[in-house]
Amino acid sequence: MIRPVSGGTMPSTEFAASAQPDAGAAPHAPPTADAVAGHGGDPLARLYDLIGAAPHAHTLYTKGGAGAQGAQAGKADPLAGAELPGQKGVTIKQSLGDPKGYDTRNHALAWARAVGSDTAMVVLGNDGRWHAVETDKVGRDAAGGIGKVVQAIQVGKVDPAEYERLKKAALTSGNADKWKDFAAYALGVPRDEINIVTGDQEPSREHININLTRGFDAEGRTAGFDPAKPPWVQLGPLAFDRPANACATLAHEEVHADHHRLTKMLHDQYTAYRKAHPEAKETFRQWVAAEQNKIATQNKSDLPKFFEAYRRADIVAGLYDGKFAATELEAHIEAAKVSFASRDLEQARVDLNKVGQRPVLPGAQAQEVSIALLKDLRAGLKGDALAAFDEMAKKARPGSPLRDARLR
Repeated sequence: MIRPVSGGTMPSTEFAASAQPDAGAAPHAPPTADAVAGHGGDPLARLYDLIGAAPHAHTLYTKGGAGAQGAQAGKADPLAGAELPGQKGVTIKQSLGDPKGYDTRNHALAWARAVGSDTAMVVLGNDGRWHAVETDKVGRDAAGGIGKVVQAIQVGKVDPAEYERLKKAALTSGNADKWKDFAAYALGVPRDEINIVTGDQEPSREHININLTRGFDAEGRTAGFDPAKPPWVQLGPLAFDRPANACATLAHEEVHADHHRLTKMLHDQYTAYRKAHPEAKETFRQWVAAEQNKIATQNKSDLPKFFEAYRRADIVAGLYDGKFAATELEAHIEAAKVSFASRDLEQARVDLNKVGQRPVLPGAQAQEVSIALLKDLRAGLKGDALAAFDEMAKKARPGSPLRDARLR
């Protein structure tokens, strides 16, 4: 069933309860005009160095169905032309999603599975990152590469009839094995990496969890921050109403998991700081805010570093405090990008509407990175897709990044 495009009635992607907040956080520095002035033209231009995108470098969708489906090729794409291990003549045509790759294989799988290409693959680069790519011809699974590509995984595309057959079997039976079959097919994830959760079971931190518990009404959910444990990721049946939503929801939750790892890294640095300075009184949240303020102050003329510092502070504070404004905004944008890349404009409207209807937003400086991401997304749209983007932007809440005049 297609859900209506309206804020407040859609099943959510959300966090579970997290750690108690700290009080007395250090405030953000006020916006600095000199951090933006002097860059000439579009003040977002240099942010593309940060977000791994080049403006106008790709087309996600065009009227009539043509388009590169999220590819970012040319100078921005370090893997274009790379050959797959043991497959002479099978080369990467273009990256899908972020050409800088992803922390996890599952994040790259969400992109590769969404784009609907027979030649969609996921590769592990010699940079240690997972990349969603399209090849010039159908490739196969391979490992042991010594060039740019270390490992390759064949992903391909979803067959709508097979998707509906597996979906019907899973929904009508409620059987764990049927759900494993369906979820693995929908997401392109190996079946033995799907875990079914029912009742009060603890979600696995090593698998993708499908929560079949009665009353689980979220499309997806990620564990709150715990410095002692990696996050778990869960998807609910509501995420599988259509193929694009399944992949977009997985990508959404993988953004939260990325942010969990960022917070864990900084928490480890804070722990080391406290050991070296036992007299220190700062809470973790205060320490992060102070450290990122230092970075921003030192880089007023370097937009990527300046805004990235505030972005980090907002992401970490939100995860630690249980407010999630920064991480939710970026996760919803990532889901919208995947949905547009899938060419499912109904799903794209739903996901972009979630961006526009966010009731709580991070600080203005942190939003600059999200505005740059949205600007790059819009630059790659044409025809019906561009019209859908602008339609949702007009419906966005006042103050939403989608209403920023620089997107036009």
